[in-house]
Amino acid sequence: MMSLPELIILDVGHGNCAILRDTNGVIIIDCPQGVTLIETLENLSIKEISHILISHADADHIAGIINLLSNETIKINKVHLNPDLCRETETWNDLLIALKDARLRLGTVVSTELTTTKTGQLNVGQVLVEILAPTPELALVGGVGRSVDERRLNPNSTSAVVGLVHDSHRVAILGADIDQVGLDQLLKERSDLKADILVFPHHGGKPGGADGKAFAQQLCDLVKPNLVVFSIGRGRFDNPREEIVEGVVSSVPMAHILCTQLSKKCADSVPDLEPTHLNALPARGRASNSCCGGTVSIKIAGNKTTYAAGIAAHQQFIIDRVSNPLCGRFRV
Repeated sequence: MMSLPELIILDVGHGNCAILRDTNGVIIIDCPQGVTLIETLENLSIKEISHILISHADADHIAGIINLLSNETIKINKVHLNPDLCRETETWNDLLIALKDARLRLGTVVSTELTTTKTGQLNVGQVLVEILAPTPELALVGGVGRSVDERRLNPNSTSAVVGLVHDSHRVAILGADIDQVGLDQLLKERSDLKADILVFPHHGGKPGGADGKAFAQQLCDLVKPNLVVFSIGRGRFDNPREEIVEGVVSSVPMAHILCTQLSKKCADSVPDLEPTHLNALPARGRASNSCCGGTVSIKIAGNKTTYAAGIAAHQQFIIDRVSNPLCGRFRV
């Protein structure tokens, strides 16, 4: 039995995926395409998943759950997600078919609500799992139309934002793809968002129609993270955007910034030598030497939660191997 819970933020390329290993169960937060998640579960000998939380219906958050549901060696007890009334993609339709099959054949419980009302109902050990957004009323809009205060919404606006609290201390916030409208709606419910670790929304991409730098400053002023993670794929969508990183640095200049893969903005080519700073867990960019921080593993310990050893190794990698790191351009 583990003495402490662990949060693993996977390098899946462009997408989001995290695993919470707690003392009495396992929770997966988002399931993107690719084999990294299943490889990690196999590496850790995980045979049962208590909950899968799907923040929203974009393929880079849901495509991997289809193979996971059909994997006969892994038992999945519950899947939680919100409706998406405008989603008509092939991936979404395939997911609905896979969920029905798992429900009928395996007894997997499918919950069509992942809102603030689920806070405290998803715990599998020592960690309090918060759903910070959306509210039930916002989720009922189904990612399309307008909120009750007449703000125009899209599926990113209603992304489920997950907080992890241990020993009364919020360790992490996983921001999914929440945009400025979604953040404004969240702040109507609560403003106590301080956390050690922030998995930055939308892979550091544009937050809807809002100014990227201002959005990053506002979010980081609220969260005050020590570690900011951008889950990106090298060469995909040009993330993280420079103005986002500038906003992060201007708000929390001492925070460590980690991208799972090495942005082309930071280095035109990948390092020639194999990285020595990565942990042993699977990372999608490892085979092509395109990892920057790679997969991140964090032992959760309340207000003593730290990633100090990993930060030092990652900082040295940037100094030795990265020609023009974006995370260093805006520091005084």
